[in-house]
Amino acid sequence: MRNLVASVSVCVLLVAGGSSASASECLHNRDAIGVSRVIEIDTSNGPRFGTLQYKQTIELAPMEVVLTFDDGPHKINTNRVLNALWDECVKATFFPVGTMAEHHPEVLQAVADQGHTIGSHTWSHPINIRRLTDAKAAAQIERGFRTINAVVDIPIAPFFRFPGLNHSKVMKAYAERRGYAIFSTDVGSDDWKKIGARTIIQRTMARLKQKKGGIVLFHDTKRATAAALPKFLKALKNGGYKVVHIVPKRTYGSIQAVDAKGTSPEQAQIATLTSAENASNPN
Repeated sequence: MRNLVASVSVCVLLVAGGSSASASECLHNRDAIGVSRVIEIDTSNGPRFGTLQYKQTIELAPMEVVLTFDDGPHKINTNRVLNALWDECVKATFFPVGTMAEHHPEVLQAVADQGHTIGSHTWSHPINIRRLTDAKAAAQIERGFRTINAVVDIPIAPFFRFPGLNHSKVMKAYAERRGYAIFSTDVGSDDWKKIGARTIIQRTMARLKQKKGGIVLFHDTKRATAAALPKFLKALKNGGYKVVHIVPKRTYGSIQAVDAKGTSPEQAQIATLTSAENASNPN
């Protein structure tokens, strides 16, 4: 039995009538894998998901998967990823980088237009956010959310993934205080390594078999990932897996100014969190 999040309110929504399409509703591809169901996640307590780093993950049934993509939007490869997802009527969750969103806003808007969930992956993807001061790390998180939210015409989700999955105790507490869900992963694809599409598919499917499903981490900036995705989605269906689309119970909201003296919201939040970080979830 997979570890579940007992303290997080998770609501299962019916696919019918929503933006996600089940295989039977995929009019342009009757053989598509589609989306089996939608899960609404309450982020108010700053939950953390992904057994690669945390004790719990999303409450999924065996053989259910959640597809996630980091680092985009990429002008070419993200569009190829979107085409593959559209062909199979699949919805995913994207964790774009703020600077990339500014460079390719039209691509991120296409992600939104297709009904995918959009979170954040910081402003400029620092290699190791733990090496930044607390204030600079918080600014990376907040500027990323603000920029991405401004680029698209839909409210984004308060879903966050640390670059390189390099978290810190203070920043986990910060995200919890802000009401951001932190996403690690259950299954890595290794697509950030210099491997080809066939290897990506083989490794990911082997790990899914071992885990019996879970959150899968890809990068929509990678050419090999875009090439692998069509065959990977077919492998999921042939293997009996079902795709789950995750959406937030509430959308992202910007931090408001804490006073009239110009104190940055990030500094104010960090000052509070640093003194109380030991009281937060140690995981």
